[in-house]
Amino acid sequence: MRSPALMGLLASLQPGEAATYAAARSLIDWHSRHRFCARCGGTTHLFRGGWGRQCDVCATEHFPRVDPVVIMIAEHDGRALLGRGKGWPEGRYSALAGFVEPAESVEEAVAREIVEEAGVRVTDVRYVASQPWPFPSSLMIACIGRAEDDTITLDTNELEDAIWVERDVVRAVLAGEPGPFLPPPPYAIAHTLLTVWAEG
Repeated sequence: MRSPALMGLLASLQPGEAATYAAARSLIDWHSRHRFCARCGGTTHLFRGGWGRQCDVCATEHFPRVDPVVIMIAEHDGRALLGRGKGWPEGRYSALAGFVEPAESVEEAVAREIVEEAGVRVTDVRYVASQPWPFPSSLMIACIGRAEDDTITLDTNELEDAIWVERDVVRAVLAGEPGPFLPPPPYAIAHTLLTVWAEG
């Protein structure tokens, strides 16, 4: 669970501390969800110093997994598509995001998620960076895609709002100037993604 207090604490961590926290948080969450064997239902116990669990009945070994999540912006004529999730802080806009589905490439996931959430079709998807995100055990894969047009058809089950923002406006907001949206916090990969895009 992500509380505002926890998000505030994350901003104060050094990169090495944040990585240690992410590993510990992900492992603790994984252990709490894997007390029973997915193969036979038997109880499991820790082994390999907590980096695995083994079934007491069938001896199947289980290891922590990460869930790949694409996080992305579409770009069109020098503007970035940003979305706003329900319950976010007032004015906050960020990159769109969603889980990679089975048998789907990162590029396909980016294109699918953007069209599902905002109705915008993208091509020429390119990778930017990645970041572990331990809520509970995701790997965020940041990408940028080129939009075919700028018509937004919002899925209100997914997003509260979506807007196109010009590059110079994104630069100004990231520099701390007032603007039409509140940017993602610096510890989030969405901030890195917007920074890379804004710098052209």
